[in-house]
Amino acid sequence: MVSHMNQAVVARTRSSPDKKARAGAGTAGRTDAGAPADPKDAPKPERRLVFISHANPEDNPAAAWFATQLTLLGYDVWCDLKNTHGGESDFWLKVQQKIENDAVKFVYILSNTSCDFEKKKGIYKELQAADNLKRDNFIIPVTIEKLTRTRPILLNTSIYIDGENWAVGLRDLVERLNEDGVPKRADIDYEKVGSWWPAASVERIVRTDTADELVSNVVSIKALPPKIHLLRVFSEGNPLTGHERLRGALPNSPAFSAHGDYAITFAAPSDLSPLITGLDIVTAHAPITSDFLASGHPESDIAPDTARNIVTYLVGQAWDGFLASKNLSAKTSPRRRPIWYLRDAQLPKNRASVSEAGKRAVSIQLVGTVQHFRKTYRWHFGIYPTVDLRVNNGIILSPKAVISLPRKRSELGAALDETEATPYLVDDKKVLKALNWWNKEWRQKLLAMLSWLSDGQPEIVIPVGHQQIVVASEPQTHTASKSFADMTDDDVVNKTMEALRERAPSS
Repeated sequence: MVSHMNQAVVARTRSSPDKKARAGAGTAGRTDAGAPADPKDAPKPERRLVFISHANPEDNPAAAWFATQLTLLGYDVWCDLKNTHGGESDFWLKVQQKIENDAVKFVYILSNTSCDFEKKKGIYKELQAADNLKRDNFIIPVTIEKLTRTRPILLNTSIYIDGENWAVGLRDLVERLNEDGVPKRADIDYEKVGSWWPAASVERIVRTDTADELVSNVVSIKALPPKIHLLRVFSEGNPLTGHERLRGALPNSPAFSAHGDYAITFAAPSDLSPLITGLDIVTAHAPITSDFLASGHPESDIAPDTARNIVTYLVGQAWDGFLASKNLSAKTSPRRRPIWYLRDAQLPKNRASVSEAGKRAVSIQLVGTVQHFRKTYRWHFGIYPTVDLRVNNGIILSPKAVISLPRKRSELGAALDETEATPYLVDDKKVLKALNWWNKEWRQKLLAMLSWLSDGQPEIVIPVGHQQIVVASEPQTHTASKSFADMTDDDVVNKTMEALRERAPSS
């Protein structure tokens, strides 16, 4: 969701309250020479309406969803879903005036139905009115399904938004509206939203009154190491301080965080001594980890927030080390934290078994292929971990898909006997769209990954020196008083469309 508001600039259409303006107040509508002002010179009101054209009622669910989301984001939207004015003699004149005088953008919901102007003459009239204006970037087609028909010739625009995944289409549409400076309202028209979206119909279709267990993507941290060590490091009697000097002296694992004169870590000197030579390491302080998180360490000038950040970093490094020990590959992300993913053939048949509560075990694919523009890509399921000690006291595992182009054996050269341990990764959002996974697929793949990482055990134990971090192998669950029927998105849309057809005549 886009949270910022693009406030409309109204100062341009108001007279400046200076002395000259006040002096001319008695001659409003006249020029300085006393002649009547030319109406062409009057400031024109700012166009702000986003006009949504669609096939009614076939594409009502998509039009209602986009109209609702745009309105909740602050845009002023016009969308005729109920076709209540279709019988009025001047209806099409009103529509034409809306398009010509008020609309700043004309969003065309493009589907196989809306391509058929023989059956849908109403939207042809709307599109013709929009095309006649010849405004740059005025018409924005949003494709809501895979087209089996050719696009209408009137859609002579270079702008096409792929909205087969409605959420992705909305994101791209909002980016275009922001890029073109489409203004927003100062408030949200909730009454209009209520008249559009048939929430009651959808709720009756999918909601049940039985309780349900909701699976999250957070694994709980069941136990942290009891103590945290503030170490002093000496080389030939001279203290080593600062991140750069300590990083060059101490091993990467177990992880440490440099703060002032200390290397702060879960490891004790006895854990580090076998890994280094020529250094003396002593424990300056060893506070209880829970106390360190709650109060920091005043003696070392460490505030509670800083202490929490330090422990968060140490847990994150330990988790990354565990994933590396499972031979997962790391893809560097823009946020600097890696996405950890499975390589091809790392698992037998690229699958892992998982059993959800009350259901039999199933085999879930974690690496596979996808066709896109006659090319075969490989997708790899991965996780992007974020340690959260403030709210969830766990590790948030955001599910990701990493895309690669399989290497040909001829490209491996001397490494013909090697497996594709390092596939050629590509950042191609269009390929990701082709996967078209929904919540159930993401959830099952995450559960299968966790089952494999934990070897089917209830806990994941990560050693950090002589201590350990214990993480749950199953995500946190939350009980909801209501539940939703286990049906596909297509079924929900189709049933909603049936309800809409009963209420709205075809245009």
